[in-house]
Amino acid sequence: MTRMFTNLLVLALVVLAVPALADGTYQTLPFAQDWSNIGMITVDDSWTGVPGILGYRGDNITSAVGVDPQTLLAIDAGLVLDINANKTDPLAFFSGGATEFELTDPVVALAGSGTADAPYLQLHLNTTGLITIVVSYDLLDLELGADNAIQQVALHYRTSTANAWTNVPAAYVADASDGPALLKTTPVSVTLPVDTENAATLELRIMTTNALGNDEWIGIDNITVTGTQPVANEDASWGQIKTLFR
Repeated sequence: MTRMFTNLLVLALVVLAVPALADGTYQTLPFAQDWSNIGMITVDDSWTGVPGILGYRGDNITSAVGVDPQTLLAIDAGLVLDINANKTDPLAFFSGGATEFELTDPVVALAGSGTADAPYLQLHLNTTGLITIVVSYDLLDLELGADNAIQQVALHYRTSTANAWTNVPAAYVADASDGPALLKTTPVSVTLPVDTENAATLELRIMTTNALGNDEWIGIDNITVTGTQPVANEDASWGQIKTLFR
């Protein structure tokens, strides 16, 4: 064995030993993200420290204002990776898209703009072997200023990057903001359709759109995704067991 081959083998083993924490890596369940670790996001437009999540600005997904995000389901639209890192005041930062706010309770938030037509967070999950996939998160109006926009928020899913998105009507929030000078928390918790079960490449997308007037920052916090192991009856046939995975 040559020295070069030995060195390459050692390097390969080291690489394999490193945990897969890259942004778009599909994460097994249970999955959780509450943004309390402010060291995950330190550079603008870099999500390499956040396992399983990417943020996008949503450019040109729509050209209109005040659009219902439930209707924006086209494949591979708005693929401008975006995060504004290390901000501290939602009332003093006006660029739309995805932004990390290092508040007392740190959070990543979304706001639309003339450029960020439909900003969103995209989660990458692996639900292999699991059923009853439940997604929960809190929508936080972060602004105590004079603005009082109607900030719609929708949840979409797909099980392949070759597919268009599917809307989840039960997760739709017609207005996640309040005001003027009011805060608001809207909890969302839904059980996803059966085709999200036993899926190696499940993607979820939490999206808002450019609102009429001045958009407000809506935090996407306390994200959790869980699944359940199917329990087979001792007398169940293999065919019956397989139906659990539909």
